[in-house]
Amino acid sequence: MHVGIITPYFRETLDMLRNCHQSVRKQTHPCEHFMVADGFPQTEISNWAVQHIVLAKSHADAGNTPRAIGSLSAMNQDFDAIAYLDADNWYYPNHLDAMIKLHQQTGAAVCTASRTIHRLDGSLIGADGEYDKYNLVDTSCFFFTRHAFRLLPAWAMMPAQLSPVCDRVVGNLIRLLGLPCAHNREPTVAFRTNYAFHYRGIGETPPPGAKTGDDVETARKWWSTLPQERQDYWHRQLGLRL
Repeated sequence: MHVGIITPYFRETLDMLRNCHQSVRKQTHPCEHFMVADGFPQTEISNWAVQHIVLAKSHADAGNTPRAIGSLSAMNQDFDAIAYLDADNWYYPNHLDAMIKLHQQTGAAVCTASRTIHRLDGSLIGADGEYDKYNLVDTSCFFFTRHAFRLLPAWAMMPAQLSPVCDRVVGNLIRLLGLPCAHNREPTVAFRTNYAFHYRGIGETPPPGAKTGDDVETARKWWSTLPQERQDYWHRQLGLRL
């Protein structure tokens, strides 16, 4: 399979971006890496083995617009599958092989991976136990085959106010479209967490500025209090009722 990996990036350090890219380079299945600058390009990346796409300004939607633009480029370059890797995360070397094997065994249009949770310095906290088939799949754990490509523009079509829960929105669209989905329980994605509850769960003090989850609740409240006519507008935009 010809696989494209899409990484939106913003103001991450070059070391962090290099770690992300090297994990793609080390995949046991050959692939191509797209790195999409959301308004703040790192010039050195143009010298890496990537397709470097530079957007002139930041879109302030948690990487959704760069994710969609990278997806459209890969779709029109005839890739067979598209996966995502956020700039602060990394893949285990067997990630793509595991996803492709799962697809071949099940025929699923969408495959998802389990993840391990890591501190900001990269050290391991433990395996993640939060997976839910549609509602709790992290963006970096999605693997879409051609049969699911029709929903990929939704990354940029959803309202920016829902960007904190973009992975849940996409999971909901997968369900509404009736796309077959399969999950690999072996962790093959490493997630660098800035969420306070991951640290409190192991008895550690969260790092300064750690996320509390309030942004997720704010997104849910925004949607639930939206007038019906505005909800209907977004339903029409996406072609599905959320």
